Amino acid sequence: MKIFTTRAVLMAMCTLIFFSVRSQCPNIVWADEFSGNSLNLNNWDYQTGDGCGTSSTCGWGNNELQDYTTNNVVVSNGTLQIIADREVLRGNRSNYTSGRIRSINKGDWTYGRFEARIKLPQGGGLWPAFWMLSTNEPYGGWPQSGEIDIMEFVGNKPDETLGYIHYGDPYPDNQQQGTAFAFNDENFLSQFHEFAVEWNPNEIKWFVDGNLFQTKTAADLGSFNWPFDQDMHFLLNVAIGGNLGGVVDNTIFPATMEVEYVRVYDGGRPYVTGDRFVEYEGQNSYSIGNVSGNTNVTWTVPAGATIVSGQGTPNMILDWGTTAGTITAAVSTACGVETLVMNTNMAPPYAKEFSFENFDETGNAAYVSSDGALTEVANPAPNAINGSALSAEYVRSSTAQFDNIVFGTPAIADAAQYVFGDKRFYMDVYTAAPVGTEIIIQLETDTSTPSNFPDGRHSRYFGKTREVNSWHRVYFDFTDRPDFGAAPDNAITKLLVLFNSNTFTGDTYYFDNLDSYILGTGGPVNSAPTVSITAPGDGSSFADGTNVSIAAAAADSDGSVSQVEFFVNGNSVGVDTSSPYDINWTIGVGTYDITAVATDNESASTTSSGVTVTGQSSGPSNEVYVSSIVTGTQSAGRGNNNGTATVTILDNNGSPVANASVTGTFSGTFTETASGTTGSNGTVTVTTSGSAKGGLVVNFCVDDVTHGSLTYNSLLNLVTCTGASARMGETTVGADEVTSENIVTTTSVETYPNPFVSHFVVRVNLAETSSFAASIVSIDGRVLDTIAAQSLTEGQHSIQVNLSNFEAGIYFLQTMIDGQKTVHRVVKN
Repeated sequence: MKIFTTRAVLMAMCTLIFFSVRSQCPNIVWADEFSGNSLNLNNWDYQTGDGCGTSSTCGWGNNELQDYTTNNVVVSNGTLQIIADREVLRGNRSNYTSGRIRSINKGDWTYGRFEARIKLPQGGGLWPAFWMLSTNEPYGGWPQSGEIDIMEFVGNKPDETLGYIHYGDPYPDNQQQGTAFAFNDENFLSQFHEFAVEWNPNEIKWFVDGNLFQTKTAADLGSFNWPFDQDMHFLLNVAIGGNLGGVVDNTIFPATMEVEYVRVYDGGRPYVTGDRFVEYEGQNSYSIGNVSGNTNVTWTVPAGATIVSGQGTPNMILDWGTTAGTITAAVSTACGVETLVMNTNMAPPYAKEFSFENFDETGNAAYVSSDGALTEVANPAPNAINGSALSAEYVRSSTAQFDNIVFGTPAIADAAQYVFGDKRFYMDVYTAAPVGTEIIIQLETDTSTPSNFPDGRHSRYFGKTREVNSWHRVYFDFTDRPDFGAAPDNAITKLLVLFNSNTFTGDTYYFDNLDSYILGTGGPVNSAPTVSITAPGDGSSFADGTNVSIAAAAADSDGSVSQVEFFVNGNSVGVDTSSPYDINWTIGVGTYDITAVATDNESASTTSSGVTVTGQSSGPSNEVYVSSIVTGTQSAGRGNNNGTATVTILDNNGSPVANASVTGTFSGTFTETASGTTGSNGTVTVTTSGSAKGGLVVNFCVDDVTHGSLTYNSLLNLVTCTGASARMGETTVGADEVTSENIVTTTSVETYPNPFVSHFVVRVNLAETSSFAASIVSIDGRVLDTIAAQSLTEGQHSIQVNLSNFEAGIYFLQTMIDGQKTVHRVVKN
């Protein structure tokens, strides 16, 4: 801990002292307990005004609305009070006042534990913070010399606090990283909470009430300088409005942030870490950090939960019951007893529906292929989680970056049930791979190939290992839909399992009981209804404007059908609540996919297989155009492959054109001209005369189309050449044929907490400035709420969604970023 004034001595001392006290009691080397009746000016300076004329800019660089004054900083009754108020002072430019203090040149440190106990103010537009800035700015002005946000709170997002670092190049090329700590306690605003960081060489850890929630290291900054190795000082303030504070609620004033103390330690204090969002009847591990392995820890857990192992030690394994609650750890060290508390939240219950594969009996999936070696073996270490006789041993291929196991399955009639959380995937895993190793389940349709991402990829579900060399149950949460809208819910034919994807590891994984679970209470599982389209017939054609009768047959084996809803191209066109189920719909020009969704008396639903119908224009057909080109390869024997191109020709009414002569040129691996004539479906597949081995690039351009009675109009073409993008037909085939998972995106959307009680946060990471909008959708597809479209800058953004008035259940968050839609399931407890 740096506590002297001679810098050469300090830098040598601080690291030595900080790391030597790991097994000793941390000492307070600087503190303000706010026990007097005025601010201690030996520890703090005031900062006043609106930022204009300072090293900042008007609005303190964040478009804040307040003027800081000394009168808004009060010390009394054992606390520091920073008061935000709505008032106009003579000469001020704003309608608000508040307070801001700092410890520069009176409290400056490099490394240590920095801690404050704070009660946060309530109200929209408030932005209180406990943070640190560089004292001497050795690397340049902000943010080059760094900023550490120990705690930031946004009144418009009242269920979380933030921990961030700022660094990098001068504005506007500045960088930031951080995350939010979501409170599970609904009453957290009425209480004091402890906010802290432990700052070591090349590492910073963030804590709330002794709960570790984030760690950042120098490696996280990539090529940017790690500026957190020089003196920094404290700031405490309450901003109003501004870039982060947002819209101000003028009814909240005055609003006060109270600070019980600010302390600096020369060593770390005990803390608790583990999952705060847990599974119904699941199992989780919890640990105490900054203590030795023989430290006595007395754990207290919620009613219904059972400590499997670790009572009296820093590492505890807990079997949950049916309700979440508070975990308490009484940590006994030479320094005394310190009590740590962790509040938890629980996912809803799921009951087993069926097995895709469990190796002891016939399942609902069949092995197709894998990159690594899959063998059925005896259970290597039976336990209470998995005591079956047989399991699978899978040795991951160390040469396959996106190693996968492919199963074929007819058992997923409606994949939307997994997307929305009505159903869930579970799998038992035993491996020596590190805790937190990622496993992916991916659902695909027949249109997916190893090289046409994202086509055919319906949805992905992520899980993580939680134990080493012991059977444990891994659950999988819905993550995204790569081919959203184009991969039908009722067309799933393949289930892929990917262990530690996007790596070249060769670890061994034993797995078993790859199961489907259904949302429920653990009782008998309701059988979903059956439904099928009975009219019109698949492939039917009608004149434009015809009134078409759509009919379906539906039944329920253990209840009754409450309704059948009909969809055309994914849009609802009508509902019928009694048999025979039918509606009338007027067809237009074009091709339409028709499905029906039957819902039973327990709200279980099933989507039918689709039928395709065509609406024909009543006008004459006189022109043709190129509708699509799909390139690929076909085996020529002995490891050789020909290039192929499938071309679709339509007329100006959108109908397939037979007997059209298509001429075009291959490029890439092959350079040659080919031609062919379309069949009754309007398509023709041409093949290269040459063949090649290894990685092939197949591109094709249509040069001309001729027909006996119709004219080729190139202005109508939807595509003429492939190669611009994967969707335009470029096919790259390597010897190991990588899968779709080689697509890596720097844009991501996450939700937390999930499940939630009243609010959740959408965290958006953007690679560049993008447009963003979102909506909340019910399970039956109704839009319940929207997040207005807005432009977000590069970096991370947190957007709070308040569903406190919604009933408990499952909802669907749809986000739109630059026209690209993602879908996320959220659960309200």
